[in-house]
Amino acid sequence: MKYRGHIIGVVCMAMLAAGCDKKPEGQVAAVVNGDEITLKEINAEIGTANIPEGADSKEIQKAALQRIVERRLLAQAAQEDGLDKTPEFLIRSRQVNDALLVQLLGQRAEKSFQVPDQAAIDKFMADNPSMFAGRKMYVVDRIQFALPADMSKLKSLESSHSMEEVAAQLNSLGIKFERGPAKMDSAQLGQQRLNQILALPSGEPFVIPENGMVTVAIITGESPLVGNKAEMAQMATQALRRQALGKTLEDRLKQARAKGDIKYQPEFAPKNSAKLGGNVAS
Repeated sequence: MKYRGHIIGVVCMAMLAAGCDKKPEGQVAAVVNGDEITLKEINAEIGTANIPEGADSKEIQKAALQRIVERRLLAQAAQEDGLDKTPEFLIRSRQVNDALLVQLLGQRAEKSFQVPDQAAIDKFMADNPSMFAGRKMYVVDRIQFALPADMSKLKSLESSHSMEEVAAQLNSLGIKFERGPAKMDSAQLGQQRLNQILALPSGEPFVIPENGMVTVAIITGESPLVGNKAEMAQMATQALRRQALGKTLEDRLKQARAKGDIKYQPEFAPKNSAKLGGNVAS
């Protein structure tokens, strides 16, 4: 075993030499310290960039390749400094990989979707007038604040039946908020949420908790937003595709959760989501 260190050194040198022997040919556009950069990588770098008409595609590829080369050199320098072994890198790497895999899963599912026929499009448009024939831009008096850590605080908003009462209640709770006029597109609200809002008595605030924020508002004005038939049909097709994709991913998640082995520390175990009081439009 006294030659072990020597053998390891020879193997490492052989591997380094093998990397240096790689040549940029065929589908390999460049080699950076033994690391190949392929034409596929270049095309992915260019992506869906809006290339000017008449532009030299080869020059665009060269510019994209240089960006990759420079990024690869800096990445290799970071590896030399050991940054790829740090906890921060490992955590971020897992986040990026997970997000990319989910994105690719969705893209693969989208490829299997069939274009909805006219009957399906017409039915969707009839079932969701807030997005199509009945689409409106609403002017609202809006209060917004960050979702509090203690959700029970929002329970007190149930007794608030005007924007002034909501503001007073938030002030009493020490919750900072912003208030002012804003606009809401009925197509973004969605039909179910809009139905809940329109069912409220006039002047009664509605509550929308979303993306870490809480919106409390009342409608103060409206104007129609109607597109042409072709635009609405395209919107309906896109919405149906998003709906189908959401259903596919939801089903896959249910399957994965059912057969998955998930263990939690007691304090991190999920609980039933607390429901907000008041007129929550979810």
